[in-house]
Amino acid sequence: MNKPDERFRKETNFRDIGGYPSAYNGTVKRGVFFRSGAPGLFLAEEIEALKDLGIRTVIDLRAPRRVRKLPDPRDGDIRVIEVCAGFGNILEDLNYSFRELWGMIVDEDQHGNLVSRLVASYFSALAYSNEAYRILFREILEGNTPILVHCSQGKDRTGIAAILILLALGVPEKHILEDYLLTNEYRKDFIENRIKRRGILPKISKNYRTFLTAIEGSLPESAHMFMAEIQERYDTYENFFEKEYGLTAKDLGTLRKMYLDPETE
Repeated sequence: MNKPDERFRKETNFRDIGGYPSAYNGTVKRGVFFRSGAPGLFLAEEIEALKDLGIRTVIDLRAPRRVRKLPDPRDGDIRVIEVCAGFGNILEDLNYSFRELWGMIVDEDQHGNLVSRLVASYFSALAYSNEAYRILFREILEGNTPILVHCSQGKDRTGIAAILILLALGVPEKHILEDYLLTNEYRKDFIENRIKRRGILPKISKNYRTFLTAIEGSLPESAHMFMAEIQERYDTYENFFEKEYGLTAKDLGTLRKMYLDPETE
């Protein structure tokens, strides 16, 4: 497990996704790929720590309305690229009313499965025909790193970005899932406090924790469905990257040469 950078509060969900082993005889370089929640919520000392990391490019995956409400701190040496990776409001996109969602929460026969499937389906859909991730890989391939990718909470759109980067570099799925689920560890206190503030509700419905984890954390079902669906649609990750993001086998090889530290005896 990657250790937190102690210069950042854990609730910022900030972390380096380097250090994971690749199937291509190396490990992902550290100090190159970072992920987090919105930097607009960072303290002054956290902003300074961000500068110390030498980040050249920030990819902001939030919707324009969120960007206007909480803009990223600007520094002359850092390029900020604002490109929304989402489809808008999840409830509008999937045509679920609050009443329907509430029914999923309190229906004990479902054991939270409908909530999990709803969120996982939305999560998976973001992988396809998404210009934001195409731009992300363009920046990475052009060497505009170190790079920070973020959304509002650093868990869904950012989680997908991290999964895609690690898949492209040949990191095994078990390690990708490990990084994805670190969000629950980083945001644990926040999630537990939300549960406590709901009083009797968690006791009424055993599904409530699943629901809240889906909204405030990361469900393993989302990552599993995301990767399984890619392979079902495209057979291999290589085919997926070429069809969706224009990354040829040569491009993927270049990325691995650029961003993997070779194994040493």
